[in-house]
Amino acid sequence: MIRVRDLTKRYGDVTAVDGLSFEVEPGETFALIGPNGAGKTTTLKVLLGLVRPDAGAVAVGPRGLPPGDPRARRDLGYVPQRVEFPAGRTVAEVLGFFAALRGLGDQAVSAALARVGLAELAARRASELSGGYTQRLSLAQALLGDPALLVLDEPTASLDPEATWEFRSLLEQLRREGKTILLCSHLLAEVERIADRVLILVGGRRAALERLDDLRRRQVSATRLLVEPKDPDEAAAALAARGFRFERVGDHAVAIEGENGRGLEALEALRAAGVGVRAFEQQRPTLEEIFLAVVKGERREG
Repeated sequence: MIRVRDLTKRYGDVTAVDGLSFEVEPGETFALIGPNGAGKTTTLKVLLGLVRPDAGAVAVGPRGLPPGDPRARRDLGYVPQRVEFPAGRTVAEVLGFFAALRGLGDQAVSAALARVGLAELAARRASELSGGYTQRLSLAQALLGDPALLVLDEPTASLDPEATWEFRSLLEQLRREGKTILLCSHLLAEVERIADRVLILVGGRRAALERLDDLRRRQVSATRLLVEPKDPDEAAAALAARGFRFERVGDHAVAIEGENGRGLEALEALRAAGVGVRAFEQQRPTLEEIFLAVVKGERREG
């Protein structure tokens, strides 16, 4: 649904995107994340046909057309981070305007409003909507004509927790329906909940591209059991004798690799060896911690 090959975009002496390549498959929810200045916005602008790349090839939609082709734009719906609708217009009138631009009729408006749960608010002025409902209207606009691809740029960044949850639920429903979604977000909890794969950009380059399932397996494999024994030396000796992998943490604790139940086995080994334990805690890195580790590692290499 999206094919990017060796994409490069410069603004004067600044290289915003540097030799970027990735693909998004039909029906996939693909997340684009990275720190400020990583090149996310520029990448989205290229995919939307708003700027032209200096090098590389880009194709979007089921027909694999360049982003500047009007036919490609009909295959794509876009939800920006912030949106403003004309003052004094109702929800139905706003959506009717965008439908007319696409050559669509009232039936498309009704279908889009129902899809995002705004049918009962069709007569309300768009300027009176809450932030959450405004983003729903933006999503309804993007769904006009039922495009094959949705591109969302930080769609919940300014929403309160309840509105964020409701918007995510809409995205999850679209995902279940098989809609292809490209999501740009700073909210890693959102990415972790709905994405199939995640692309991490750092300095305009691809730092990592992984499936969320693989990241979760990495989280599990990185699980550690932090134990505070009464006698750290005795604990270290007992663990070494049973073949556990561990490291000393300061003067009072031991960190044991704890995947696949090994942490519980280590506690049992300490008990059997007569080593008392004051406290223990299971530790597992979050997706955010993995993300930060990738970013920091990429910056060091740079």
